[in-house]
Amino acid sequence: LLLLLLLLLPPVPLHCRQYSMSERTSIPDEKTLERLRSDYGQAKPRVAPLVALRPEEPHSEPGCVTKAHRYFCGSVKATSYTMLALLSFAALFWIPMIWYVIIPAVLDMLIGATSINIHNATMSAPTETSMRVSAVVEINNAGPFGCDVDAFNATVHGPPEEGAPSGRTIGWMVVPPFTLKGNGPGVINPSTVMHVTDAAAFNRMAKRMLNGDAVPWRMTGESTVWSMGIPFPLSIDKETTFPPIQLTNYATSNLEMSHGNTTTNQLVIDADVSFYSASPMRLEGFGLLKAELYYDVSGNNPDLSPAERLKLAGPPLRAGHVKMGECHMYDYTVVQGMNTIKTRIYLDANYATGQSLGRWASEFDQTIVSVGPTNISPFIDGIWEGANDMPGSSITLYTATFVTADTLVKGYNPKTGEPCKVWVRAPRLPPPACLRARPGCVRSIQPHRRSQDGGIDSCDRGSTVMGMNPFKREWFIKDIEYETYLEQEYEYSGTFLTKVIPGQENVEVPFTGGTTVGDLFNIPAVSFSCGRSNVLGRTFSKPGMWAGYPNHSPGVGLSYPPDDPNTTDVDENLQARLADDVIPVPPARVAADGTKIPTSYSLTMPVHPIPGTSVDRSGDGPCIWGLKNLNPFDCCMTTIFTAAACKAAESGKKQITVRSSGSAVMIVDGVELNISTSIRMPVTYTKDVLQFDAIPPASYGVLGHVVDAGFGCDDLRFTGVSAR
Repeated sequence: LLLLLLLLLPPVPLHCRQYSMSERTSIPDEKTLERLRSDYGQAKPRVAPLVALRPEEPHSEPGCVTKAHRYFCGSVKATSYTMLALLSFAALFWIPMIWYVIIPAVLDMLIGATSINIHNATMSAPTETSMRVSAVVEINNAGPFGCDVDAFNATVHGPPEEGAPSGRTIGWMVVPPFTLKGNGPGVINPSTVMHVTDAAAFNRMAKRMLNGDAVPWRMTGESTVWSMGIPFPLSIDKETTFPPIQLTNYATSNLEMSHGNTTTNQLVIDADVSFYSASPMRLEGFGLLKAELYYDVSGNNPDLSPAERLKLAGPPLRAGHVKMGECHMYDYTVVQGMNTIKTRIYLDANYATGQSLGRWASEFDQTIVSVGPTNISPFIDGIWEGANDMPGSSITLYTATFVTADTLVKGYNPKTGEPCKVWVRAPRLPPPACLRARPGCVRSIQPHRRSQDGGIDSCDRGSTVMGMNPFKREWFIKDIEYETYLEQEYEYSGTFLTKVIPGQENVEVPFTGGTTVGDLFNIPAVSFSCGRSNVLGRTFSKPGMWAGYPNHSPGVGLSYPPDDPNTTDVDENLQARLADDVIPVPPARVAADGTKIPTSYSLTMPVHPIPGTSVDRSGDGPCIWGLKNLNPFDCCMTTIFTAAACKAAESGKKQITVRSSGSAVMIVDGVELNISTSIRMPVTYTKDVLQFDAIPPASYGVLGHVVDAGFGCDDLRFTGVSAR
């Protein structure tokens, strides 16, 4: 009111007399003086001389100004009221102006000039709607004075996105009080709980952070700043950037079979998952973290380069990705640098898992996509979708193959476990003239009714396969079927010779009515020609595969117990062993220093032709005299391995490299999984393979001692691709 009154009153001239420079001042005349004296009772007149005064300077009373308001030149009381009015005006106008306009503007300017840098941060203990956040933050105070900032509720906004150019509100937190030094940097260590109100927006932001993006957060709120003991209101709208949390170099190692679960039809494997984090952002207190695993069979083709495999089998998820299980990571923690977490992997017994385990056992590197978490909270679940590199096993399921004349030529009887004996007694042979003409009538010749069949059903010929168990527990394999190819192609021709051993020409052949060996086996050489091929054959497991040495011997290796003499003449243990079509894989041993020592195993598996791959140009019948009892395969199938061994021997090599691709059924605690492998392995041969003897004495008795039938390296002529 006083302020309005002062503004409404009109200016009033001051009563102070002002003198001009041209005016003169003089003493009153004598009559005037007498009158004045008489008025005041004075008797004697006093004559004062007339004196001219000098011109005086203009004069003003103290506090008076020209044409100023009367309140400045009045009494002390008036002046006091004037000053009071001015102070009231300042109190009512300028102080609020300074307090509510100028100071906030200055504070906003200083806050705008203040920089915030997050040196590191920790996110921990997530719940359904919140998690704890702590950080080491450097704030560079641009103001000249230190200050204390009261705790305040801060609203957190995500980065700008479509439909929300200023960012969506993702949650809120209570920022604890902190103190800053003036005109310089200060470090604070706030710790608070972040409450998430928009799980989807937070999830999108977190995905960007895990992909390596520096994501801006914006924080708004109202607080009070104390400086020099005076409180000032503070409006905060500040953007800062949290460090990205990009996790790279994911790898799975130290796989160890734990058990099988028939209820869930899963294999349970323990492993170590490692990854690298370059970020100062730390994650802890997440406890058990679950993630889903996906596998792309075609994208993990072993023939692809690592870059092609990552492009086709890595993220994002596509139609070719099949869920193969999930992994549980215990005490999930992420720190800057290399991280290794103990993990339990639950693999579904499906096609994708079988392909993956088989390729792992074949030493092939693979890419698996992990998606998670799946069990933490709505605002965190699914933020990760990344590639996990799984290096191939250093121990292959099958390590080598061993071929001898016993396995390749002689063979083993799967019903007795003994080497094949084609004839116990002499066969009913055709006339010598018929034997000389191949094929012809010899194809219809049947063995003696008391002879043992040396054909494909009762005599297994092939190779001894050796392998190792990469796990520290026993498991089993069955239904093995592999197609084996030589790494090199061979093209050749040869001669199959039948000749009587010198000095044995006149020996009479039993049960032939006096026919001598010389007359019976005066057979001309049989020539054969094999086109370009690298096909070795199809290997498979079957009952009787344990007939091969040493596994058919009692008490040896993985064999059966010795026969009980108190039972019948039949060896029940042997018969059970020969009827078994399951291969036990013994557990690896662990040395005193913790080193895993793989345990080897072996079995003899027959090799048969792969249908449609014959390259025999000389006919499609059995190679040895056309008799299936001697050898049921054509000449190229019969001679291909000997030809490859002869070629290797020319350069002094003791091994031939092959690749076997196929499948087998893996059995763990009753859970069956069909695994597919493709294994490159060496095949070792013995010298007796270089000289193929079709009728060795051990299998053919007396006949084998008087006749040689077969071929050697000198009887082969390499042509075409093999001539080089």
